[in-house]
Amino acid sequence: MNVRRWAARAAVTMCVASAAGCGPSGGDSLDPTPRKLDGTESHEFEQEDLEAAAAASDAVKEYCADAVSEAQRLGCESHVTDEDLP
Repeated sequence: MNVRRWAARAAVTMCVASAAGCGPSGGDSLDPTPRKLDGTESHEFEQEDLEAAAAASDAVKEYCADAVSEAQRLGCESHVTDEDLP
């Protein structure tokens, strides 16, 4: 597992574990604008992430449905697994 994927899974796991949650019910302070490491806006996804999001289970898609942006939804669907769900 590459470092970037591990970091994303760790972030999602922390979000899943937090009482506030990731959706609008508790995550209103999240920045919905995706940014590259250099700070510029990003509207691109790795092909691997797009494929993982497309293959996400219905339970994962339901869990990620409250994302405040398409970027957060795709990020969630591509990195959360059924094992991560509460």
